[in-house]
Amino acid sequence: MSANLIALQNRFLGQGETVYDRLSRLRVDKGVITPADISALAEEMRLPKALVRSVAEFYDELAPDVPAERRLSLCNGEGCAARGGAATQARLEQALAKADVEVEVGETTCLGYCGQGPNAVLEWGGLEGRGLEEGGAERVFSLEGDAEQALVSALQKGEAPELDEPENYVALPDDASRSVLLSRFAAGNDLASARAGGAYAGLVRALAEGPAWLLDELDASKLRGRGGAGFPAGRKLRTVSGAACPEGVRYLVVNADEGDAGAFIDKELMERDPHGVIEGMLLAAFACGASEGFFYLRGEYPRARKIMREALDEAREAGLLGGDILGSGFGFDVRLVRGHGAYICGEETSLLRSLEGVPAQVSPKPPYPAEQGYRGAPTAVHNVETLACMPFIGREGGAAFAAFGKGESRGMKLFSVGGAVARPGLYELPLGVTLRELLFDHAGGMAEGASFRAAMVGGPLGGVHGEGDLDLPLTFEDLAAAGGMLGHGGVVVFSEQTDLVRLGRDLMRFCAVESCGKCFPCRLGSVRGVELFDEILEGRGDQSHLELLSELSETMRVGSLCALGGAIPTPIDLLMTNFIHAFREHIPDAEVPALLAGEEASR
Repeated sequence: MSANLIALQNRFLGQGETVYDRLSRLRVDKGVITPADISALAEEMRLPKALVRSVAEFYDELAPDVPAERRLSLCNGEGCAARGGAATQARLEQALAKADVEVEVGETTCLGYCGQGPNAVLEWGGLEGRGLEEGGAERVFSLEGDAEQALVSALQKGEAPELDEPENYVALPDDASRSVLLSRFAAGNDLASARAGGAYAGLVRALAEGPAWLLDELDASKLRGRGGAGFPAGRKLRTVSGAACPEGVRYLVVNADEGDAGAFIDKELMERDPHGVIEGMLLAAFACGASEGFFYLRGEYPRARKIMREALDEAREAGLLGGDILGSGFGFDVRLVRGHGAYICGEETSLLRSLEGVPAQVSPKPPYPAEQGYRGAPTAVHNVETLACMPFIGREGGAAFAAFGKGESRGMKLFSVGGAVARPGLYELPLGVTLRELLFDHAGGMAEGASFRAAMVGGPLGGVHGEGDLDLPLTFEDLAAAGGMLGHGGVVVFSEQTDLVRLGRDLMRFCAVESCGKCFPCRLGSVRGVELFDEILEGRGDQSHLELLSELSETMRVGSLCALGGAIPTPIDLLMTNFIHAFREHIPDAEVPALLAGEEASR
């Protein structure tokens, strides 16, 4: 059905603007989309109202709603939850009601400041007469310290709070020779500063050597995708390059919809070294023969959007984007697209459907996007960190990148660390560093007064690991062998104060909320999972609940179309195997479910 809807849009709108584009612009200009807007847009675009409404209702930020002058959304991600997010929201709602402040309070996931939470974003209609894209009506801030009181006081006066957007701590490298990704973070993020630090040198070399040379160097680097799946980056680009291309246009899509709660890696790369990201994008496009592209950037990152837009303009003005780049004959340009609150768009086929203007539901594979992607053309989809590794490879060669790492997990990796640690922030380390080294040698150990209980590695679809896994090397292979996954590299640390059963419930609810709804195991299984967890937390659970949870996990893992439904069992299963004592706080005689006990024994 998606193909028919896409064709219908193309018939009336040409190959340019989509329903999603028009809805996005409405949301940015007006702050909210009303049912009347849906009707007017359908009539103007000569499309069925049901099509326009279905696209709008798929995305949290585009769904038709009653206009509200002020919207306050608090982050409900694991990083903010570990820092008291639920209690903060309850206090704020009570204080705002008592102060008789008219503000709509909701939730969001995630704002990218996981070590400084709980965090919030305030949208203020018509603030300073500017739209959301100019930043005048959208403010992100932390609610640490006395910020709660300052927020309530300002809103009571009808004023915007004077609360600055936080900044994440970044552990800048002492030795530039041991850095692939952070070497330019201390400099400015403008083009002149980036070039002074070596930006675009890798592109110049690749343009001189040719795409075949670059593909060989990417293969030699053993770079694997940093977005979660870990697929060899060079192999993906080689597939796109060699795929049949009837229309003559190949595409590159930058997946900057960093949705894993606890991960702010791509955010920092875009904000502190945007030209490194753009250079990586150009290298990938040159390697696979792409001439057009999209930069799909998470809506919850207003600062990153502003910086990337400015950097893209700088690159275009300098002849680094467009036709005949640096006189090489190679041409490539990219359009920045704002995401609107759909975690599933981190899955590559869903992201492509969003760009095509229809509800972002998962598409079965094969065919894979590398062969038939955006509008049926060969399409390379890479996340920001993967692309940011490529300038080093273009400049220094693949062997220099592969010199870092362990086993089949090569290169340097960024890890974002949040939760109950002394020094939350961003760290660049070789793949193979242990979880203990990351948390206790680099992130300073546990926060004052806290003791270690667990660490979630890889976001809401990753594993939850206890003390027994602290010496686990952080590689694709070692984490998979332990029942987890490296994912995007976000790490959230929980103290003994955390109820891990409630964490499991929140993870399952996250899946239920973010499911695209296309396949039954994910759509229905996640809802049934939340119900089981609720009964356990309410004291109505017994061993049969755990047995049923394990069976539900197996069904979701085997039967789901994509990694959302297929991988959400990862943390749930590890909670029931590694932390069965946490379930005994709610079910005194709880035991590891039989299905999981057999799997654990086989590992």
